[in-house]
Amino acid sequence: MDRTPHTPTTGRRQFLAAVGAAGVGLTAAQLLVRSASTAMAADGFESARAGGSSEVKFSQVREDFPGIPGRSTNEVVLNYALTLEFLEADLYRQALNAASGIAVRKGLSRNTNYSLSIGAGGIGSDFRRAGFEYLNDFAFVEATHRDFLITAISASGFTPTTANPKGYAFPGGPGDSLKDILLNILALEETGVRAYLGALPYLTDLNLGVTAGGIYSTECRHSAAIRYVLGDDIGPSMMDGDLSVSPNLQEKIENVFELGLAPATVISAAGAYFVK
Repeated sequence: MDRTPHTPTTGRRQFLAAVGAAGVGLTAAQLLVRSASTAMAADGFESARAGGSSEVKFSQVREDFPGIPGRSTNEVVLNYALTLEFLEADLYRQALNAASGIAVRKGLSRNTNYSLSIGAGGIGSDFRRAGFEYLNDFAFVEATHRDFLITAISASGFTPTTANPKGYAFPGGPGDSLKDILLNILALEETGVRAYLGALPYLTDLNLGVTAGGIYSTECRHSAAIRYVLGDDIGPSMMDGDLSVSPNLQEKIENVFELGLAPATVISAAGAYFVK
């Protein structure tokens, strides 16, 4: 396998910069407001259950997504996604600052000249630049996901949840080397990938599912890119608590099918990053 690293092209950064300059409102509204009437018309008490054809009452959705606000299944699932994007966006910001020798509390800014200023921690010179460039690029992608979901949820007639008032933090800090930082970020990405897959079957609106799937696929790319820089198999690979995506795929086969995590499992794991 060719192990030549590839750094992000400027095309996606230019697009993200344009979206940031114009605001995500129009894009979000165009993608999701079409489905608002369908979503609001649903009684909100039933949702397709992951792994089967049975249906689950909204009271069960509440139990499956503990602590996530919403008046219907779709609103709860979207706020679940937003809760995770708040977390990822902020921790990516902290990780990028740490790798750049900038105060962790400093906000993410396109006017900041981010550059690697800490040791690589064993990552080879060929992959050092790529790893940092991915960290830089993905930090802005996660911020765009967060802002998109906030606007999209509102455009759908729902109420977006808010960030943790006291913020977020890596339990042991973001890391003292690029490798440590990327390992911490990889844990977030791997959980995020599984979180989207585990929540998708609950959505009752196909348009919302397609949009969530778009974010899910981007998280998969992030995870694979970081794994590649770290010299790991790009996956998918198994984690504790993984669930098969289908009752017909009971065998957890490495590198063939992505696996999901139950929302309650993800919420519990995410709690470790919430500042109390």
